[in-house]
Amino acid sequence: MTIGDLLRFAAQNLLRAKLRNALTIVGVGVGVAALVSMLAYGSGLQKTFTDEFTDLELFNTVRIAPTSNDFASLVNLSNRIFKNEKKKDANLVVLTPEVLEKAKRAALEVAPNAIVYPEIVFPCRLALDTLDSPVLAEALPASMGKVAGYNQIRYGRFFESDSSNEVVVSEILLNRLGVKNPESALGKSVTLTTIALDVGKILSLSSMPFGVGGGLPIAERKYQFRIGGIMDKQIQKLSSGLRLIVPLQTAERLERLNFISTLDLLRRTEQREGYQAIIVRASNPKEAELVKTALEKIKLNATSFSDEFEEFKRLFVLFDMALAVVGTIALVVATLGITNTMIMSIMERYREIGIMKAIGASDADVRKIILVESSVIGFFGGALGLLLGKLGTMGVNALANYYVRRQAGTDLAFFHFPDWLVVSAMLFSIAVSVVAGLYPANRAARIEPVEALKHQ
Repeated sequence: MTIGDLLRFAAQNLLRAKLRNALTIVGVGVGVAALVSMLAYGSGLQKTFTDEFTDLELFNTVRIAPTSNDFASLVNLSNRIFKNEKKKDANLVVLTPEVLEKAKRAALEVAPNAIVYPEIVFPCRLALDTLDSPVLAEALPASMGKVAGYNQIRYGRFFESDSSNEVVVSEILLNRLGVKNPESALGKSVTLTTIALDVGKILSLSSMPFGVGGGLPIAERKYQFRIGGIMDKQIQKLSSGLRLIVPLQTAERLERLNFISTLDLLRRTEQREGYQAIIVRASNPKEAELVKTALEKIKLNATSFSDEFEEFKRLFVLFDMALAVVGTIALVVATLGITNTMIMSIMERYREIGIMKAIGASDADVRKIILVESSVIGFFGGALGLLLGKLGTMGVNALANYYVRRQAGTDLAFFHFPDWLVVSAMLFSIAVSVVAGLYPANRAARIEPVEALKHQ
């Protein structure tokens, strides 16, 4: 039999029991929809993180930390901490300005266009007119205005001097401050409020008896800036709404406490001075690897963001596998319906199959007819499942973004359907359907013509 003959037989036989076969196809479609939705969610998360790394050019970035496990411990789940056991390989390096210059010389030798600067991130409160919002401020050099992710200024421009009194904010942050038209905020004055140690309170508390008095020895410091640039909210979606960019030298003059969590306070018990970290921005990932090697030669704790992203990718693989198992269970349950449908079809066509074998059809021909029918059900079930999965995830994504838009001011793509997912879903649906049809096909092939012809 040719492929055309097999497909014609499959179409005729499936149309005999339209309702039953339609319900079977719907069952397979629901199973495929569950599978692709799960995998699309994992793919969407990975794409979101990858886009963020690309927007920030983190693949070109090397981070120098005070200790060898300072940054890696945040993302590497294989690191273990044992009670009452000191870290033997901490390699503590106090990141002083002298170390910064040393790192800069080493980096520029292998990457002449690299940008080297201290990592300065601190919590503050930004006020515009009568509204204010907590935000993490980040200090960057003016040269970062040429780097992808920071050169996409929608209104205004990136500051041109490290000692400028201008700041760069995102559309998302302005939306949080109640600004409907971000362009109208360009050039406006904003108040930056930081937290600093209050020497007067410290001295007064030290003279009091133990347990007398209250409050922390901290005070607020207010600084006036002008909005010089507004970043497009379509880039750096995960981080742009949480940050405010301040010129590097200007930030160094501010009175502030740099810790952003209790974890930073614990680290300060080991390193009481120096920068939080040093960042090196290379022109491309290849240069970043050369920079990392050069920094390791001078005994600095350099970490490539590309290496850390590989750790994230391994986590995503495990996450995708877990989601795939859940989705596959739904598809396998649906394929049991194919087995049942094909067995029912064989029972109804018992005499017909006997006649086919009596006039010369071989066991292989009968087996092929049943398997092709199963694969046709799998094909249409897979196509329906992709459609249902796409429509369902669009609805879920719209509902999720309704909340995200109110919180962050932008939309996120929680689901992503790459080409490999679409093709794999179709092939997997057909393959599982063929497997489900193996038992009915073998059962049909074993039918004896004489016995079948006597069947009523």
